[in-house]
Amino acid sequence: MTTPDRGTTRRGLLRRTAAVSLAAISSRGVYELLDELGGGPARAAAAPPRRRQEQYLVDNVEVILDNGVTVAIPPLYNDVITAKLTSRTAWTVSALKNAKTRVENALAAVESPYSSNAAGLTMVVGWGLPFFRTFVPSLWPAYLPAIPGTDPRQYAVLDAIRFPSDDASMVLEDNHVMFKFRSDSSNIVSGAERALFEDQSSKAYIGDLFDLTSKRTGFLGRGFDKPSIGRTLALAAGVPGASSIPDRAQLMMGFTSTQTQALAPDNVPSFETLPRITDQWPGGYFAAGCAMHLSHLYLDIDTWYRSFDFSTRTKRMFSPRTPAQAPGTVTVPNGAAQVASLADVKQDAANLHQSGHNSLLQLATRLGADVIDNYGRTRTKGTAVPLREDFNTLDDPFSWAPGGVGPADKPGLHFVAFVPGHHLFHRARLAMDGMLPDGTDLRQAPYNIAARDSGINGMMRASHRQNYVIPPRRNRSFPLVELLT
Repeated sequence: MTTPDRGTTRRGLLRRTAAVSLAAISSRGVYELLDELGGGPARAAAAPPRRRQEQYLVDNVEVILDNGVTVAIPPLYNDVITAKLTSRTAWTVSALKNAKTRVENALAAVESPYSSNAAGLTMVVGWGLPFFRTFVPSLWPAYLPAIPGTDPRQYAVLDAIRFPSDDASMVLEDNHVMFKFRSDSSNIVSGAERALFEDQSSKAYIGDLFDLTSKRTGFLGRGFDKPSIGRTLALAAGVPGASSIPDRAQLMMGFTSTQTQALAPDNVPSFETLPRITDQWPGGYFAAGCAMHLSHLYLDIDTWYRSFDFSTRTKRMFSPRTPAQAPGTVTVPNGAAQVASLADVKQDAANLHQSGHNSLLQLATRLGADVIDNYGRTRTKGTAVPLREDFNTLDDPFSWAPGGVGPADKPGLHFVAFVPGHHLFHRARLAMDGMLPDGTDLRQAPYNIAARDSGINGMMRASHRQNYVIPPRRNRSFPLVELLT
C-alpha cells in the first residue's frame, strides 16, 4: 500500500474540512491543519493571574532574535467575531443592564481557568460607535475620549473612513461589538467560542443576545526556526504564488511584522498614556482602554512574488533606502535607527518615484521627539505608538454564515491596530497612501505616485473596515449602560 505524501495529505485534509457542513461557530474549518502541524510554539506555563485593565495586551510575550533583530512571537490563533445586538430583544434599560452583568460574568468564567499569556487565553471586547449612538445616546458625548482643548469638541474615537487606495466596493461596517480571541491552543479558542456562542447549556452562553455578522479566523505563524505556517497552508489551499513564500516567513508576504521596536511598548496605545492625546488622564471612564481599527484585506500573493524580485520587495515593504539584505532574509531591522526622515521620503518620491510602506508609515506612527508620558516614563524618539496585530487568513469571512467558514482559497490579512485615538490611525493610513502629515501629497506633482502604487498598496485590497472603542477591562461589557436611568 502506497503511503500518501505529506502534501497530498494536507490537500486532502483541506478539502475534507472545507466540504463539511460546519454547524458550529467554534469549528476551525481549514485551520485544523495547524493542529496536524503541531500547533504553536512551546510556552512556559503560568498560573491564572489577576488580569490587567488593558485588555488588549498579552502578558509575557516570547521574544527571539532573528537576523540580529528582536522579534515578538504572539499567539498563533486569532479569531474575531463581529455582531450586533439582536433585533429579537426589546432593549430596555433593564434589559441592557441585565445583559451587561450576564456578559461580564460569562467572559470572566471563560477566561478564568487560563493564564493571560499566549499559552492561555486573552480576549478583547470592542464596541462600535453604532452601539453608543443607539443604546446610550444621552451618555456617550460626555464620556467618549476627546482631544483636549478642542472647541467644538473633537473625539479621539471616530468612524472608519474610505482611504484613497480603497476602491468603491470597500464596506464601512456598522457592527455593535467585536470579540477577539487569542491563544496558541485551538482547543482553548474553540472552547471559549463554543461556551459563549454555541452551547446553550453552557453557563457562559450569551449567543441569544447577539446576531453574529462575521467570524474572522486566522493565524500568525512563528516561522524563523520553524517551517512557515503561511506557506504550508497556502500551498495546501492551492493559492497561486504560495510556493514563493519563504520557508521561514511569519506572514504570507514574506517579511516579519513583529519586530519589537516596530510595536508600541506596554500601554503606550492606551487613551491616557501619552500627554495631550485624549482627555482620559488620570481618571477617565475609558482610561486603560484604547481605540482599535479592524479591517480585512485580500492579498495578491501571486503578483507580489511574480512581478518583483527580493530586492524590490524589500524596498517596497520598507524603504527605497533599505540596505541590501541576504537572500532568504525575512526579518529586516525596523527600529528607531531605521525611521525615515521627511526629507528622505520626499527625495525618494521625487527622484525615484518610489515610496516604501514602512517609511511612509513611520512619519505618522513614531514619536518625533522624546516624551515624558503621563506615568512619568521617558518614551524616546522613534518609539512606535500603534500596537499592530495583523494575521493571515485563507478564508472569505464575508461568505460566512453562522456555523461555517467561507471559501478557503482567499489569501488575506485581518489587520488590527490598537492606538490612542482613531485620528492617529487615519493620519497613518493616509500617509500610507502618500498624504503625509506635513500636508505634502505624493500623488501630486512633482511626485505623481498614485495611491495604489505607493509602497505595497497594489498588492492588497481592503474589503471591510470598522473602528472600535476598546474599554478597560472593568467596563468591557456594555460600556456606560450602568449609568442609564
